[in-house]
Amino acid sequence: MKYSYLDAGVDIKKADELTNIIANTACGANIGSFAGLYEHKVLKDYCFAACCDGIGTKIIPLIERHDTKTIANDLFAMNINDLICCGAKPLFFLDYIAANTLDTKLLGDFIKDLNTLLQKYGCTLLGGETSELSNLILKNYFDAAGFLLGIVKKDEILNINTVSGGDVIIGLKSNGVHANGFSLIRKLYSDNMINTETFTQTLAPVRIYYDIVSKLCENKLVKSCANITGGGILANLKRAVKKDLKIELDYSKIPNMKIFEILKDLTGEKEAYGTFNMGAGFCLVVSSLNVKKVLDLTQDYTPFIFGEIV
Repeated sequence: MKYSYLDAGVDIKKADELTNIIANTACGANIGSFAGLYEHKVLKDYCFAACCDGIGTKIIPLIERHDTKTIANDLFAMNINDLICCGAKPLFFLDYIAANTLDTKLLGDFIKDLNTLLQKYGCTLLGGETSELSNLILKNYFDAAGFLLGIVKKDEILNINTVSGGDVIIGLKSNGVHANGFSLIRKLYSDNMINTETFTQTLAPVRIYYDIVSKLCENKLVKSCANITGGGILANLKRAVKKDLKIELDYSKIPNMKIFEILKDLTGEKEAYGTFNMGAGFCLVVSSLNVKKVLDLTQDYTPFIFGEIV
């Protein structure tokens, strides 16, 4: 038997259907991008950039371990890794917490850890909302979402229209599963298909790519990029490339990680690559002329030439 995301209660097809409904209802130009861009006449040369994300059911085992640092890291990481995909710098962050009842020690530690991390990136914790929802959230648990606002110069926005045939895709290594696919991982664990040691490995903090990608943007070395989150590698890379271009990838170039070999054996190759980052946490689309420079600058992230645009 092979396990699937649908077995764990997550229907990707319905999620795609809802995305299409949202795109046809809201500002369609922004839907599907990693971060939304907003122009206003007050800021003549700049655009606001905004994104919103959470960490899914990964928060459940992290709460059970009182690992508020990883919850804070992952909540910010899921947003900042999206924000940098358009070249923006963070300004302020808002959080939304939905709890069964208020555990002031647990939630207080989370807010302190979040604020400490935000200060490291020059980002202000501006405020948020905390709700007690005893009929909705399980006892002793809470959920959190983050809202990040950034800013980017109009002439420095990363634009998929600059991508062309011959451009090279460079992958940056993940440090594990990050924060996607945990409904499936938790089912594998509850069914005793993975042991406690392997399950604990999946809870490693999401890697933050902002510093290096921001540096590449400042040096005009990247055309487009993709944060590899829900939906796996190819689905996210397609968001960084024009529809009339084709992506060719060599999956054998991804650095081998034991955790993904275990997950692939349990779910099958197609399910694994459509759910997890499989070791490629972030992807850059760069001109073939800049490949060496980018590889040299990203050495700390174990870069690899992943494919090309044709």
